[in-house]
Amino acid sequence: MRALTLATALVAACGGGRRPVELIVPAEEEPEESDPRANREEAARDLEATVLEIYSHLTLGNFAAFYDTLARDEPVVLFGVAPDDVVFGLRPRAAGRDRRLYRAMSPTILAKNLEVHVSADASVGWTFDEMSYRVPYNGRVAAIPIRGTGLFVRDFDRWVLVMEHQSYPISIDELRAAAAAGRSPSPKRFLSLPTEGPARQLVRLVSLLHNAAPRELGRPIAAGDHTLILLPDRDHELHGAEARGAPSLATLFGPNTTVGLRDYRLGLAKNQAAAWMAANLVVRTVVNDEQVDIGMRGTYVFLRARETWELVQMHISAPLSEAELSRRLFAP
Repeated sequence: MRALTLATALVAACGGGRRPVELIVPAEEEPEESDPRANREEAARDLEATVLEIYSHLTLGNFAAFYDTLARDEPVVLFGVAPDDVVFGLRPRAAGRDRRLYRAMSPTILAKNLEVHVSADASVGWTFDEMSYRVPYNGRVAAIPIRGTGLFVRDFDRWVLVMEHQSYPISIDELRAAAAAGRSPSPKRFLSLPTEGPARQLVRLVSLLHNAAPRELGRPIAAGDHTLILLPDRDHELHGAEARGAPSLATLFGPNTTVGLRDYRLGLAKNQAAAWMAANLVVRTVVNDEQVDIGMRGTYVFLRARETWELVQMHISAPLSEAELSRRLFAP
């Protein structure tokens, strides 16, 4: 009863000619706009840490941990140095085995000149490093320069690996001589995926890149310091403006050379603004008046530029067996 009386008195007080109490609701604070540049810088630091973590996993033999760095929802393609070292598919089990060169010698993998790039929305990243691949030999440590490129996509709060390409550089003259002697190894085949939508355009662009005549204009190579082209020869690590003027693969191998795609797999980012390709290539050329075919590998990263695509990274290599690599490195 007392509570009812008190409530009645309060109502009467409010209606007794007094000015009602004004309730002030604080305005909602507008969220601060995130700085795209800061987001990209943070994403790049995260990607660098991811690559170094992968090196650590491989050095320590933590292949289950390496397997966990692979994309779960994207088919992956992993190219090693050896002709038969290719892994592809959705979460392929083979990616969890020990695929290292000289694995019996417990190699150590260290970063040497790691380069990291991310897309404008920080959802796609690509990397390059001439890794220092170290193995013990005759009481000393041999440091093998292995070129490595990677393509990563953002999976919520972490980067996951979609495409990897490792290679040892070989000169064009050596490749031609090996083909003429019948010692040119063929890279292991893999299943191609259907080319639909943007994939058809990208296949045409790759063919144009590899078969363009010297100084041919209009090749879809992005301008800027971030562009990188790696060709088989050690001297052809081309950045920025040099990459835009890079010779085509057909030009490098000489007259009467054509380059074709044998197997290829393409991926398209969720933002529809980045794409990538892994391919087996056939370089058909003439050595000592005889036609020869040289099997090679290529990986590519493209960014969309208005109505077309532009290449920002290309890695071309010839596979090399561990035995042949040892002959080059350790033979007296």
